[in-house]
Amino acid sequence: MPASPKRQLIEELITAFRAGGNQDSAFENLAADRLGVNRTDLHCLNAIENAGGLSAGELATEVGLTSGAVTGVVDRLERAGFARRVPDPADRRRVKVEVTPEFYARAEQIWAPLAAEWEASLASRFTAAELARITEFLRLTNEVGRRHLDRLASFE
Repeated sequence: MPASPKRQLIEELITAFRAGGNQDSAFENLAADRLGVNRTDLHCLNAIENAGGLSAGELATEVGLTSGAVTGVVDRLERAGFARRVPDPADRRRVKVEVTPEFYARAEQIWAPLAAEWEASLASRFTAAELARITEFLRLTNEVGRRHLDRLASFE
């Protein structure tokens, strides 16, 4: 029995989403190499930057690493000059990790051309309402993905 048109579109969307994730992963591998860090460290930098700073525990949860592994990541990122530990303004007993201006300077060389083309392409192709809908889709996929990350993390 052939799939309904809606089901076919969902399958195409999932395929395109996964292909985009694979392409993003390949780009991140090259970016990590250009920055002189490993892929896990770059993944953590991205999570820290996207959140505007994270505690070590939050970072561990966000990227699926142990607290011990995150300590090693943050140590390496500090040595590279890409991250720093700062007191959490909301709780002085806690430390947050944030990216440094040096990281932004290096990252701009890698991601600014891509971001500029994304912005130009999206602005010329989609209306504000369509962009809002696409954003809604991505947030939904992130919510579903987070639930399944948590599910997988609970496996022994």
